[in-house]
Amino acid sequence: MRFITFLLVPPDGQFHPIEASLDAAGLERRAIHRFRLLDDGTVVSLYELQGDRETAQTVLDDHEAVVSASTTALGERVFAHTQFTPNALLERIYSIPQNHDLVLDMPMQYADRGALRVTAIGELETFREAMGAMTEEVRLRLLGTGDYVPTDHGLYAQLTERQRETLRAAVEAGYYEEPRQANYQDIADRLDISTGTVGEHLRKIESTVLKGVLPQR
Repeated sequence: MRFITFLLVPPDGQFHPIEASLDAAGLERRAIHRFRLLDDGTVVSLYELQGDRETAQTVLDDHEAVVSASTTALGERVFAHTQFTPNALLERIYSIPQNHDLVLDMPMQYADRGALRVTAIGELETFREAMGAMTEEVRLRLLGTGDYVPTDHGLYAQLTERQRETLRAAVEAGYYEEPRQANYQDIADRLDISTGTVGEHLRKIESTVLKGVLPQR
C-alpha cells in the first residue's frame, strides 16, 4: 500500500465560486476536513476557515449554490458544515477517490493560490488511473510518495525513505536522548554519509514533524 502527496492547483485560485466569495469577505481558507457526494447531486463539506464566524455565515447563506450552512467558531478558526451544489470541476474531483478506490488522509489543507494539499492512499496502478481521470483544468504538483505506514498518523509517511533511515539511526544512536548520547558524526558513521547530509535530513525531519503537531491557529 502506497501514499502519494500532491498539490491540486485550480484555475484562477478556486475550485468553486463559493471560495471566491469567502476570499472577497476576508475569510482565509484553511482546510477541508470532510466531504461527501450525495445522491441528489449536492455535496456536504466541512470547511475550516479563519476569520469572523458571522461573516462566514452570511456569505454562505447568501450564496446561490448553498443549500444549507451551519458555522461554529473556535477562536479565530471557523468550521462551516455546508451543503451546496458543486460545479462540474469540483464534482469531477470529488468523485475520483470513490471511482478509483482511493482513501484520502484528511484534512486537505489549502496552500498558496488556492491549491489543496492532498494525501491519497492506495495502490500504484490506482494512482495512475486516478491521475488520468483528473481534468486538465487542474494542475498537479507531486510532493512525495512512499510506503504508507498506518500507525504514523501521517507524519512518518511524509518523510522520504532516506529521511526515515536517518531518523531511525538518530534514535538508535541516542541523538534524541536527554542528555544527548550522539552527534552528527555518530549518525553519519552508521549510515556512511557526511555530517552535512545528516544535518540536512534532520532539519527537514524536524520541520515536517513540528509543523504536523503544531495546532492551527
